Amino acid sequence: MLKLKVHNKVKVEFEEINSEEFCEIIKSSNNVVNAIGHQSTVNLINTLCSTKFQTNRISVVADKGDTIIATILTVRLEEGRVLKDGEIQQFLEQGKIKFVKVSVL
Repeated sequence: MLKLKVHNKVKVEFEEINSEEFCEIIKSSNNVVNAIGHQSTVNLINTLCSTKFQTNRISVVADKGDTIIATILTVRLEEGRVLKDGEIQQFLEQGKIKFVKVSVL
């Protein structure tokens, strides 16, 4: 779930990006804050981007000039369901996971 907490009134711009752009943003930034709360999502991103993230279930406060990159599941799961590694990989292959760049303006 994407939650956006901000200190001030801001505008946001959403841009769908592909997995290569997603990984490039992660690798090129030297101040990435990992707020990934699910192990299967961490495993998927680590596989796609050759990273070594661990789960880090935190809230992030965004401010003007910040960029948030997110994975978004495009289907609604049953309440309480957590995807396993194989399931999330299958969702990615089926186009049911989108990568989004959120620019805080």
